[in-house]
Amino acid sequence: MDDRQTATIVTSPRDGEAAHVRVEELSAERYVDDPPEIPWHITPVAGDIAVQLRTTVRRVAVGAGLARNTELMERVRQVEGVPAVVTSPAGGTFIVGGDAWLGLCAIGVPLPGQPLPLDWMVRSLHHWFDAALAPLGVNTEVGRVEGAWCPGFSDIATHGRKLAGLGFRVTRDWVVMRGVMAVQPMTDADHDLLVQCHRLINVEVRGDTAISLSEASGLPGLDVQAAIDAMRDVEI
Repeated sequence: MDDRQTATIVTSPRDGEAAHVRVEELSAERYVDDPPEIPWHITPVAGDIAVQLRTTVRRVAVGAGLARNTELMERVRQVEGVPAVVTSPAGGTFIVGGDAWLGLCAIGVPLPGQPLPLDWMVRSLHHWFDAALAPLGVNTEVGRVEGAWCPGFSDIATHGRKLAGLGFRVTRDWVVMRGVMAVQPMTDADHDLLVQCHRLINVEVRGDTAISLSEASGLPGLDVQAAIDAMRDVEI
């Protein structure tokens, strides 16, 4: 995939302190057994956040915390319809990939003494999502969506329905995010896969709690490549 940058769209955060956020790389997952990796080569200067957008392959990625449970991992592999199982280097429960899903990754380097670096990262990414999706007529909110796939405090939603799931890994020096956004409506097969996987950890997943970018924007023909093209040059 072409990773060259073109004209930049610059906007300002709506409120609160936020980082400088921009897309640094476009990438593509190729093989279902390739382990998800953190793209350290895009690590930005202190105070900034670098984003990677990528196409994805259909597989189940398990959050790093859950993946330490070897018995659970084996049970996931036994779920009907699972093409492959990999471990995410960040937190979360279960996500899938494929033609309907846009892969997301970000690396943030807080300034020395930055209070609550995870909050700083989530707030900054929320501002960036708002700027990136506003031209498509989509406004976002952050917060756990009960009944959604891979539910968490950092769910990106619109009108109360989950659009993207973000998982995090935090150290003293940086914060990493990995996640996915539904661009096309979730297929019955993907929904069933997510229901079965989350059932293993006693989490209910309901279809009415989720939404895709094509549905939210009213653009039924929107696909992952078009979403990447719309978002790649947005900078705050």
